[in-house]
Amino acid sequence: MKYFIFVFMFFFGLASNSFAKKTVPMQRVFSSIEFSDDLFFENMLLAIKRQKEHFGRIDLNEALNFAGRSITRHHLYDSLVEFEKYVIEALDCKNFYQKKFCLRKFNQKMNQAFEVYQPLPEKWEQGFQTTQSFFTAYYSPDFSASFQKDAVYKNPIYGLPQSLKLRQSTSDEINFEGVLANKGLELLYVKESLYDIWLLHVEGGGRAKVRMADGSLKTVYLSYAASNKQRFQMLYKYMLAQGMLKKGAASIAKQRHYFENNPQDQRRILRSCPSYIYFKITESEPLGVQNIPLTQNRSLATDYRRMKEYGVINFIKGKKPVIRNNRQVSKVAFSRFFLNQDTGGAIKGNARCDLYFGYGKDAELAANHVYGLGEQYFLILK
Repeated sequence: MKYFIFVFMFFFGLASNSFAKKTVPMQRVFSSIEFSDDLFFENMLLAIKRQKEHFGRIDLNEALNFAGRSITRHHLYDSLVEFEKYVIEALDCKNFYQKKFCLRKFNQKMNQAFEVYQPLPEKWEQGFQTTQSFFTAYYSPDFSASFQKDAVYKNPIYGLPQSLKLRQSTSDEINFEGVLANKGLELLYVKESLYDIWLLHVEGGGRAKVRMADGSLKTVYLSYAASNKQRFQMLYKYMLAQGMLKKGAASIAKQRHYFENNPQDQRRILRSCPSYIYFKITESEPLGVQNIPLTQNRSLATDYRRMKEYGVINFIKGKKPVIRNNRQVSKVAFSRFFLNQDTGGAIKGNARCDLYFGYGKDAELAANHVYGLGEQYFLILK
């Protein structure tokens, strides 16, 4: 498909009288896009509902500069409402007609009603030569937990200390020197390893099944509260440098296997990443950047240094992992709608996003296999 492109700069602004200092280059796509959704909008209405509830709590009249256009945030809200209408129509259509027919009608309305923009990567980004975006994915790990410490549930998940000095403690001081112990900061105790807790820090949220005193299980969610503002580094980099892992064989599974089978090295492995994340218990799924519950397979994260406005409709085309019966993973082409509702310190670039896959071992396995280029589009009502 040949795209006729008009290239310009735009801002995602946060303040009504000033715009973000970091500009994000985008290109307008004038040709028709073939919109499709591999999950046929499953969970899409939930993600929209959560975003609309947030819009209802903020000033929609705040001025923004989006794609060279001066608009208010209300325009983003209107875009979401119009998109929601088309999704509902497509879901209703499926009750009477084949999906292909319903998607054809959906496509026609979307291309008529929305402008489409594609982010342009900088020279150092992986997609620079092709104007594609670089995709990774994340998930919410599961834990078995108790509110009481014992021989099984012994590793704590900590809430945010009030003291700034304590809050800035390194991961080593927290994990191995006990600087936060017995200060009323333990949210719960889990039976999983310190490596699994570190993965929780990387993902930014999780789910725990807590064993209560009467033997029943209560599900709670762990949402990001704050960080200690210390340096973050992926553990595999240290493990590779120390010869604990071999180049090309540094997967999460390989890291976990080495960590759990070499207790003598655990402290120095974890010390290589001084960063530490504090959590809070929430009744809903882990919260994104604006305290909006993340929605499985519908929320994504972008670079907060560049994308400063959230709730924008994203359309993604790339390759997703498919898990076969033998737990082997292969990749197939897919396309799907997401909402920009999260961010992360490791997400860096104009054309860069992290797709949220939800809960459980399948989500973990799938998320760990998303790593590559694809097409990313931002949609706004004409």
